[in-house]
Amino acid sequence: MNDALQYLIVALIVIPSAFYAVGVFSPQTKRRVQRGAALWLLKAQHPAKLRQFGLRILPVEQAKGCGAGCSDCNNCAPPAQNSEQPLVDLRSPRR
Repeated sequence: MNDALQYLIVALIVIPSAFYAVGVFSPQTKRRVQRGAALWLLKAQHPAKLRQFGLRILPVEQAKGCGAGCSDCNNCAPPAQNSEQPLVDLRSPRR
């Protein structure tokens, strides 16, 4: 098999895998890069097909602040109730 074809096949496997790994380990970076690429594709000078692709890859904006569901600030969540119960020794008492 031709070396160039092998490198192409490996690249087609590695590049999406790397993109997925970046999304798992640093989702903000992935979203920022994806948004930048989409906005670049949405420029008026690009053909309609590229602009449509830019719309498809444009990430959905996330809600920020209280009510976003991220549970970072702990201001929106109701106060946690103490659900711990004391341990009960079920063994027979020692004599």
